Amino acid sequence: MTVRAEARDGAEGDFEYLLMDLAGSVGSDEPGCISYVVTRQMGSDRHFAVHARFVDWRAFRRHAVTPHFNRMLPRLTELMAAPVSMEIFLEV
Repeated sequence: MTVRAEARDGAEGDFEYLLMDLAGSVGSDEPGCISYVVTRQMGSDRHFAVHARFVDWRAFRRHAVTPHFNRMLPRLTELMAAPVSMEIFLEV
């Protein structure tokens, strides 16, 4: 899964902090997550991507209902300049 998000102007630091906090929670609290990496576009403080791999579809679906994800999502949404784009890939 790859999620692309853009922080509002002036909210870049808070947005990055929240993404990294979420990544820490996912890594420590979700055994079905193989990797969860937050990246920032070169040359931009506002454009981020999250690259995540889960062991299977059920693990991905469990991720969406975890307390840490649901606690963080409204806070991240407030700081976004536009809706996220998400691409879901299945490993071959």
